[in-house]
Amino acid sequence: MRDLLLVLFLFVAIYFCFKRPFLGIASWAWISLMAPANWAFGFSSSFRLNLTIVLVTVISYIVVQKRKTFAFNSISFWILLFGIWTLITSFTSLHSISTYATDYWQQFIKVLIFYFFISLIINKKLHIDTLIWAIVLAISSYAAMESVKFILSGGGHMVTGRAGAIRDRNDFAVAVNMCIPLIVYLIYATRHYYLKLGLWGLLLMNILAIVGTGSRGGFIGLTILALAFWWKSKRKLLWALLAIIILPTAYQSTPEHWRERQSTIETASTDDASFIGRLWAWKIAVMIARDHPITGAGFMGATDHLVWHSYAPFTPFFGPIETPEIPEGSAPKAAHNIYFQVLGDHGYVGLSIFLMILMSMLWVNRSSRLKAKKYQQLWCEKLSSAISLSLIGFCVTGANVSLAYFDLFYALAGIVSAISIYKLYQPEQPPAQNSVAAESTSHRPKLTY
Repeated sequence: MRDLLLVLFLFVAIYFCFKRPFLGIASWAWISLMAPANWAFGFSSSFRLNLTIVLVTVISYIVVQKRKTFAFNSISFWILLFGIWTLITSFTSLHSISTYATDYWQQFIKVLIFYFFISLIINKKLHIDTLIWAIVLAISSYAAMESVKFILSGGGHMVTGRAGAIRDRNDFAVAVNMCIPLIVYLIYATRHYYLKLGLWGLLLMNILAIVGTGSRGGFIGLTILALAFWWKSKRKLLWALLAIIILPTAYQSTPEHWRERQSTIETASTDDASFIGRLWAWKIAVMIARDHPITGAGFMGATDHLVWHSYAPFTPFFGPIETPEIPEGSAPKAAHNIYFQVLGDHGYVGLSIFLMILMSMLWVNRSSRLKAKKYQQLWCEKLSSAISLSLIGFCVTGANVSLAYFDLFYALAGIVSAISIYKLYQPEQPPAQNSVAAESTSHRPKLTY
């Protein structure tokens, strides 16, 4: 049954994506984040869904799209430079498998192509709203399903990602945190009463899903989001009183194993084997960058067994935090930190470019929000604020995950670029022919009686 539904979706998507390129972008985002082929068990599991939608979208853009504007802003510059730099570091990779880094780059370049096509095709509010709906349906709807299992199991079910880039529960918690501000924006943008009510329920279920992951980083990100929403609220005292009344009871209602895990945040560096493993990975990433400051080790070079164990003996006393020795024969650890991940993979140059992408996104998005406020475009102001919160959540909780090459981050970059490039913060202009007709009418002589 799943296979038939997937095939039906593919044919319907091809038809509508060819007629409307922005629907191709939305389908592209949904498939990338949801990875629906992994839900199938039969013949459709081998379908190249994403590739098919990408090809149809590209053809539709060339043939159907009338308004073709190629504008190059600061975000596009830094992302393009990052793509070029990661290609260079792939050829100088330290990985024992010579083609591993270049194969990884071929996957990453698809994410960057996704960004550029968003900035090319998305040029209206309707396009942006459709893309945001696709993102929310891909991540938040699955989070809601998982939270139902969490409730029915009395807190025993561990919420994890299903497939794709967010399979790990920590990665999934970050993705849900990034989606929560987008849900809040959709609540504002939606006029239908029951749909708005459903979005409120989706918001609550997403919050519960983050709790269900047991991710300490996800919980920290959720706390930061809550503080940010409280700070922007006009009823700070009311929300503060409700939090004082509700939160202690809600905390005591959580499963005991969850409370025990959150209580280890302060002692994680000495008592938590998982966190100690991350400290090892961070130290090795810094040591790689010290020895190869320009190019680093290439994609996933730090997780190569030979590279990992060549640096392992020097980790205990390296850096400000003392750690136990890495046992011989232990498996390499992922960085679980977007900054150390990029540092180890692409050196200080790559990290600098990555940080410039983050800074340019925050700067351009802030500029769009201020201009939207000036032109009284409340929808754009709300959206820019939501994206700011998503980016802040990514920057903060990114210290706990290896998601530097995450599709959703670059999709948000594309939305920020599209708003800036097409000046969507300005009121929509009437069609040119109407303005010409109005101008010609204004010059007609007036008859007086």
